Amino acid sequence: MILLLLCFHYSNLFLQGAREIKRLESNAKSPIYEQFGSALIGLGTIRAFSKGQAYIERMYAKIDRHAQAYWNLWLFNRWLGFRMSVIGAAFAGATAAFIVSLSSIDASLAGFALSFSLQYTSAVTWMLRKYANVELEMNSVERVFEYSDLEIENQDGLDAPAAWPTEGRLEVSDLVIAYAPELPPVLKGLSFTVEKNQRVGIVGRTGAGKSSLTLALFRFLEAREGSIHIDGIDVSKIKLAHLRSRLAIIPQDPVLFSGTIRSNLDPFDEYSDSELQSALERVHLVPPADQMSSISSIGAPETPAESGISTPTAVESSASSTLASRAGTNINIFRNLKSSISEGGLNLSQGQRQLLCLARAIVSRPKIMVLDEATSAVDMDTDALIQQSIRSEFGRNSTTVLVIAHRLSTIADFDRILVLDAGKAVEFGTPKDLMNIENGVFKSLVQNSGEREALESIILA
Repeated sequence: MILLLLCFHYSNLFLQGAREIKRLESNAKSPIYEQFGSALIGLGTIRAFSKGQAYIERMYAKIDRHAQAYWNLWLFNRWLGFRMSVIGAAFAGATAAFIVSLSSIDASLAGFALSFSLQYTSAVTWMLRKYANVELEMNSVERVFEYSDLEIENQDGLDAPAAWPTEGRLEVSDLVIAYAPELPPVLKGLSFTVEKNQRVGIVGRTGAGKSSLTLALFRFLEAREGSIHIDGIDVSKIKLAHLRSRLAIIPQDPVLFSGTIRSNLDPFDEYSDSELQSALERVHLVPPADQMSSISSIGAPETPAESGISTPTAVESSASSTLASRAGTNINIFRNLKSSISEGGLNLSQGQRQLLCLARAIVSRPKIMVLDEATSAVDMDTDALIQQSIRSEFGRNSTTVLVIAHRLSTIADFDRILVLDAGKAVEFGTPKDLMNIENGVFKSLVQNSGEREALESIILA
């Protein structure tokens, strides 16, 4: 009994400190895995900018922080192990001394008692070790409970009308948005109206609230005050699944899944192969069918006149090859809808990923489409290719387009420009009207850009 009481006493002292050290050790381990995973994903970029040493030093710093907690955790273990060993040795020694003091004890009984004392000490130590380990590993259970207790998105609401939205009219009224209840709002009484089929560019400095507006539109952030209406329906009143399935977005970081080109273009298997192939053609990931047939006829024994197939002109061929090269496109992979796409589209270039996401939006034919700085990570040629596809596929009479832009040239010819600053709409109107505002924010953005003359010629034309 004395042995048990002493062992439990030291075990409780051990757990009082080791429990918090174990929590620190677990928290310090996650950043190491995160850093390692991000380095694998961005290995090409790290090497391109010669930042390998910086990443190594950052990894060493994270490992050092983990090692500090891990080292102290094992110091606690050694502290407990030493005391358990001393108590066990003292118990075995006391048992041996007691046996020696009994001169009349049988040798077999003395051997059994001494052996039992040693085994008993080991059993108690093992039991308390397991108890301590269970207590320490309960940190993992606590973290699981944290995830299980996270508030989930509200899936309740009204069913959206079958064909909603039919026009694509967007009305934002006194919208106030915050990332958490205890944080200050990032959108402060924002109000504006977008008529159907208008193309609206959204500009502003970093932190103005451009991306927050997108999150509010898709209800990733719920409105603290105000409302967003699409075709007269408050988006906060309808089911999330209905809202998000009726709108389209092309984010800055394109979202692709591990699977095939078809599964990425049409995850719910709603469209035919010809429709998907047509979408790939319209974003210039594959040449048109007539050009493909013409190209495949090269090297055939009959001449174009004999075969009845008209070959493309030099200008047309040059344009097709230029479009393909601009997108950085390996055309062959997109000819077959069953071609594999790796997780995140890692086997595609950045331009190809964006064009594939654009093709997915073309297939769904949304009435409202949002581009959240979709071309900020691509080169100028691919940017021009994406802008050409947007203007041809989402024209003035088909889709309401909202573009969060970092290049003013992509929105200079739009119907309206919304200028945000500190979560408020400071300017809203046609590009030409905004250029006529003395000391206007949009005017200053144009004048401070490196494309001032080109922008002014587009806006004031």
